Parts: sequence; C-alpha cells; structure tokens
Amino acid sequence: MNDIKEFNLLDVRKNSQIVNTLNKVYKLWGYEKIAPSMINNIDILKTSGVINQDELVTLVSNKSLCLRPEMTTSIVKLISTRLINKKRPIRLWNNGIIFEKKDGVKNSQRFNERIQSGIELIGYDTEFPEIEVINILFDSIDKLKLKENCNLIFLVSSTTIMDLILNKYKNNNYEEIKKSMINLDQDNLNKLNISQQDKDILNDLLYTRGDPNNVIDKLSNLYGNSKVLDDLRYLFNTIQPIANKYQISIQLDPTFQPHLNLYEGIVFQMISVRNGEKSIIAKGGRYDELVRFFNPKENVPNGLGFSISIDNLRKVIKEENNINEKILLLYQKKEDLPLAIEEQKKLHKKGIITILEMNPCNDISLSKNLMKENNCSEIKWIK
Repeated sequence: MNDIKEFNLLDVRKNSQIVNTLNKVYKLWGYEKIAPSMINNIDILKTSGVINQDELVTLVSNKSLCLRPEMTTSIVKLISTRLINKKRPIRLWNNGIIFEKKDGVKNSQRFNERIQSGIELIGYDTEFPEIEVINILFDSIDKLKLKENCNLIFLVSSTTIMDLILNKYKNNNYEEIKKSMINLDQDNLNKLNISQQDKDILNDLLYTRGDPNNVIDKLSNLYGNSKVLDDLRYLFNTIQPIANKYQISIQLDPTFQPHLNLYEGIVFQMISVRNGEKSIIAKGGRYDELVRFFNPKENVPNGLGFSISIDNLRKVIKEENNINEKILLLYQKKEDLPLAIEEQKKLHKKGIITILEMNPCNDISLSKNLMKENNCSEIKWIK
C-alpha cells in the first residue's frame, strides 16, 4: 500500500509558495542551501543508530541502499567529509522528499512520501545554539501566515530530563520504565517491580506538562537542583518573550521523546491546533552524538536543526490572494498580438499567472473552452 504524492496543480503551487517563503527566511539568517542525496547507505544509518532498519525503504537492485528516511544524517556525514575544512559554525538549509515505511493492515506495508524543509546548525561554539534555531523556526512559521483560529503549541522536552528521571533505575527495570513513560503506559508501569512510592511519582509525571517553569519547579522538588534543570530554565526564560511575540504557547513535557533515535538534548515539535484538529508542522532538536559519530575530532561537536512538514503546513496556511488567479489573454485581430504580448508582460510584473492564446479568437464558445482547457479563472480581451 503506497501513499504516493500525486498533487493536483493547486497543491503544487501551494508547495512552491511555502518553500519559497521558507527559503527567503533561511537566507536572511545566513544559511546556505544544500541538497543531500536521496539514496542512503543502510549500514551508515544502522551503525549510527538513527532508525530501525525495518522502517527503511530499500532499493530492489541493491539491498545495501535505501531511500532517505530523513535528511540530517546525510548532511552531517557530508559536513564531516567534503565540508570538513569549512569554517564552523556551518549553517545549511534544505528542501526535499523523505520516504517512510510503516506497518499496514493484515501484515501489509505502507510507503509514504513526505515533503520537508529545514535547517541544520553545526559546530556553533556557544552554550545555547538552540536559541538561534528556535528563533528561526518561530520566524519561519510567522512569515507563512496561518489561517484564522490556528493556535500554535511549541512542545519541548530533553533527553537529559528523561535521564534525570530514570537515573535511579539503571539497574532496575530501566528500559521498561523508559518505554512506559514514553508510551504513557500506566498499566505496564504499575506492573513493574518498583516501590509504590516510585510508581506514584512516575504515574504523576506521565501527565505532567505545561508551563516550563512550573514543570521545572516540580522536577526540582523531586530530584533536587541540577545543571540540567538550570540550563532548561535559562533557555525557556530566553525564548518565552520571543514565543509571546509570535503568539506561540510553550509546553514542557518530560515524557516526550522523538521516534527517531537521532536526538540528544533538546527535542521539540511545533503543533498547530485548529477547530480541535492537531497537526505536527515541525520537529527537531540536538544531535551532538551524530556529529561525534561521523567526526570524533570535531572541535565543537554539537548539531541541531528542524524539519518542517510541507504536507501538514499546506493545510493550515492562508492562501495568497492571487494563488487562484490565472488569466487567459485573448485578442480578435492578428494586428493586436503585439498589444496582447505587452499586456501579458504587465500582468507578469504584478505576479499574476497569465496565458496568452497566440491565435486570434472571435468565438465566445471557443473562448470559454480555452479558459477551461487552460484552467484559468478569467478571460481578459485585448481591444
């Protein structure tokens, strides 16, 4: 079963609208375009621990290769090879398709194409590079102009929070507790061989999310003061005014962990909520371990970024006023062709899609057929 993208023409135009807007934002922040390969080496993905091999879309002609499940790994590998001598930090942006394989009904498999756009920031010698990346994400979404009544939630967690919670269980049901916390599996948690007091604390944390400072206060009361929590508090206090400017609600969720085994440190999702319907429009985080994997000698081994789902975003952005405007230019006498060409150029300068029928037309019925064939919204006659 395949979810192959066969977009209608309007979807394609919307995709271009989104991507062009995002590209302008990335460029203003000093990022450079990169085009990672669509084909990945399975061994590299497997040994770097990025993704389960069963979820990869392999090539029939060469089982050691697969279509990319995400873009970050290819980009980090490129930075550690061909761009090894490029001055750090490296700021890159990319657009393209990723490929997913998931289990379907009755042991079938489902293949999905997803269009993504995003950035990667590698080797920035600063304590909180997250501030730049998160700021760019907020700016990008703002420039796209979402539909009315579309609320944004920036859901954040950190793998270090989970480490803090699970530290005392390293020799006692560690993996089971972690799995239960991530999956919000209260039943399994209650079956584990740990004290009732620990069960009560962990069950309470399953549903602890909301204002970052309130959540951090609660974690401090449970686990004491720590650099992990102090760093998170500083980060949130820094980005909260930025989020307020863009009318984005920030929530800290200690149990949130991404599907890909890619991130180490801050992880996040941008969620849109409109008319009760939730949609993940962006996700990202830090992947320092991946940078170290490809280049153990990297002087500043940190990396982070985000990917924006063009497919999900397309459903919640406002359409440009003229996105449906498409004019058919017609003229009746062949002597008027130069005038028609000149008018077409004027409309093009205004950014209006305009098709000029090169043959004279004197038939109203024919003109309507031409408008339909060219999928135009109106006819303009040159007289």
